[in-house]
Amino acid sequence: MHKIISNLKFTVCTDSHILYCNQRSTQIRLISLHNHLIDALTQCHDTKQCLILLKQYAQYLQIAPVGVIGPKEASEQEYIFAEKLGECLADIGLPVICGGRNGVMEAVCKGVYQKGGTSIGLIPTDHIFDANKYVKQIVTTNMGPTRNSLIALSAFSLIAVGGGMGTLSEIAYGLHYGKPVFATSTAPVVQGVVVSDKIDEILSAVVAVLLNFYDQ
Repeated sequence: MHKIISNLKFTVCTDSHILYCNQRSTQIRLISLHNHLIDALTQCHDTKQCLILLKQYAQYLQIAPVGVIGPKEASEQEYIFAEKLGECLADIGLPVICGGRNGVMEAVCKGVYQKGGTSIGLIPTDHIFDANKYVKQIVTTNMGPTRNSLIALSAFSLIAVGGGMGTLSEIAYGLHYGKPVFATSTAPVVQGVVVSDKIDEILSAVVAVLLNFYDQ
């Protein structure tokens, strides 16, 4: 495997264009090697600097989305939490994938929208305007609740904000596919899920998964 050696922490494979952190492949791939990002990486020596670069050079990157799941009838507290979570994910340049409907899904998309980020909604019907008004990219699946599997499969990590049986199925799919799953204390209790009601703790864990140094 040929690599461009940026520094001791970050490297880029010239064959796959995948970004490596501490010699481990991340969830990030460069679309082009002919840009200033390579030069910038040579000056990057920590995670915080890397995240700043990822947002600054987002147009040159492919980054797997974070899945945010939760009920379509969210409590006020869950809605506020999901909206703030969406803002924070967008702030660090991470795209979000969700079910694209109401409740937690709308809240996280609203937060992403307010920060100019990217949200992807996989809606269960075949009508584009069944999605909430904040989703940036809408995918009609006409699969009903079985589209939950696609959300879990597409995301590199899942965050559950509250939820019932539908969210439980998404959590189960996520664990089945080997995806790290994080959840608030109001989400269904499932073995293997990391629970936290602090957005900064969840974000730190998600970034660790993104850069492949997360150790549960």
